[in-house]
Amino acid sequence: MDKKKIIKIIRDILVFIVAIGVSYYIFSDKGQINDYYTYINKDLFDKTEIKEDEYGYSNFTLAQDRVDDKTNDIIDELRASNTNPNLNVLYNNIINENERNKLGLKPLQKYIDKIDNSKNIDEFINNSIEIENTLGIDIFMMTTVGSDFKDTSKKIVYLYPITFDFEVNADYYVNEDYSRYLALIKQYRIKLLKLYGYDKYEAKEISNKLNDFYNDIAVNSKTSEELNDVDNLYNIITKDELQKIYTNLNINKYFKSMKIDNQEYYSIVDKENYETLNKYLTNENLDLLKYYVKTKLLENLSQFTSVEYSKLMSDLQNKLLGIEDEYDIEDDAVTYVSSYFANDIDKIYANKYFTKENKEFIENMINDILSYYEDNFNNINWLSKETKEKAILKLKNMKVNVGYPDEFDNYSSLYNLKTYEEGSNLIENIINITSVLNDYYLNRLNNNTSSWDFSLTTVNAYYNPQDNSINFPAALVEMYDLNNSYYENLGSIGFVIAHEITHAFDNNGSLFDENGNRVDWWTKEDYDKFKNYQNDVIEYYNNFEVLNGMYVDGKKTVGENIADLGAINCIVNISKKKGATNEEYKKLFSSYAKFWASEYIDSYTKILLLQDTHSPDKIRVNAVLSSNDKFYEIYDIKKSDDMFISEDERVKVW
Repeated sequence: MDKKKIIKIIRDILVFIVAIGVSYYIFSDKGQINDYYTYINKDLFDKTEIKEDEYGYSNFTLAQDRVDDKTNDIIDELRASNTNPNLNVLYNNIINENERNKLGLKPLQKYIDKIDNSKNIDEFINNSIEIENTLGIDIFMMTTVGSDFKDTSKKIVYLYPITFDFEVNADYYVNEDYSRYLALIKQYRIKLLKLYGYDKYEAKEISNKLNDFYNDIAVNSKTSEELNDVDNLYNIITKDELQKIYTNLNINKYFKSMKIDNQEYYSIVDKENYETLNKYLTNENLDLLKYYVKTKLLENLSQFTSVEYSKLMSDLQNKLLGIEDEYDIEDDAVTYVSSYFANDIDKIYANKYFTKENKEFIENMINDILSYYEDNFNNINWLSKETKEKAILKLKNMKVNVGYPDEFDNYSSLYNLKTYEEGSNLIENIINITSVLNDYYLNRLNNNTSSWDFSLTTVNAYYNPQDNSINFPAALVEMYDLNNSYYENLGSIGFVIAHEITHAFDNNGSLFDENGNRVDWWTKEDYDKFKNYQNDVIEYYNNFEVLNGMYVDGKKTVGENIADLGAINCIVNISKKKGATNEEYKKLFSSYAKFWASEYIDSYTKILLLQDTHSPDKIRVNAVLSSNDKFYEIYDIKKSDDMFISEDERVKVW
């Protein structure tokens, strides 16, 4: 959809004025409240069309579109000024279709040849280690740097499971709900192998062998649900202990190549994933392993070679989303430049669009919400004094990151990118970028330093339990208006702030103390009560149907649902404390419903239900409000109303 049209639609939405009997969406012929979310957003839904090349829209995606437009302007400015010549080199590398097509796979072929020419398993492993280190793909392990769960004053290396074809996780192989998507992935794997040069029979034979290989590893790997449990991420292991798991891989040599051999210990996330891959590292499986690495190279890096590979990858993503869209090479260039030069772009964006007034506004609202939570903890009757004190201590020590950091990283100035005329190519420049970024993260590991781990031009916010911080990047300025009333902003950005703070006390965040350490700071009795409240939330959300017999997964979404329920309770009680009138409450609730307005095609909704840990936006409004007592009072909800839920079925934790 044309971005200008979308923005106009958003601007045309009128402030909600309560009317009786306006539409069936909220009122039936008896005036009953049926669907608050749809009624509030009906104008937007009626005016906005989802086109074939779109999977849908939300207020977040519309805001991200506006930020992306500004980001594109910044990239144009940086290119024109040539402030960082590396940026121009990468951009031009990507859009130079003739040079890319002329080179074809040649820049990647030398790595494929290394694998093909491996005469035995030892040579294969040595070549694969070199490739993994140079190209940054996960062949044997996926390593990341993070804070130690038990002592956040230290950084350690986390050893994550390998990804499968096209970087998917084990769910695609072990969960029947993913069967349609797995079929597409298999289809495109064959297309990729044929594009590489195998005939259709060879491509199918190789693909079938890889299917069996991935399936065996997947059934012995953690699912996404298990990986969402933070306690499954922390399993301390030494190099010697890891060597007993990965018996066919020289761990010392591997870690030395990755420059992470100087660590006292590591955290292995999925032991069984490594054990299963290890059993394949034998001469008997050499041909299969070659197919595995060659295919992984193509899946991860062929899009940086000839453009036909980029088109194939883009087409797969569109098919997975259920949309039809043509590949745009300039969009590709902007995507990669935005990622690899985020530090350059972030600084300009923050200076241009995030004012002192924006920062003060967010910080004042954060203070209101933190103050409410302190009072709330003091007044909760099911918590002991000991647990209350620990919870308040966590609040008082919460780090607040708003807008932009005090200092911006400068890693992109360290790139050494060269043009085609200088004898380089896109793959070699991506390798250079990978090397610089690896050194950047290794420096954080070795010097125990931290920085903001997100782009300021991303319309999002998050809570980090490992440093007990709430983080609101500059791009969130698109999600509120300083000219709106306090209650309208409280119902939108205020809800987001309260939501992130509540994450400090959800099913995962509650496991970490005020310093971000994984510590049992609850009394056993209090934590048992907390678990019972969690179970109530899970059961409550399990009852909400979304699409053709597909329901919310209450267990998978429990953390986000706890945060939503806590946030609405927070902003409603802040309004009560400030003496809000009924009309001001209505502004609060309608602003909240507008904030989560979205429409998606069915195929995308299905993917979200499978993968997203948030409930669908409509549920985030109606289910949350149906459990809020003040909503019943303001709109005089009756038993005959569809949104009515009896008091004993209403849920909340905080």
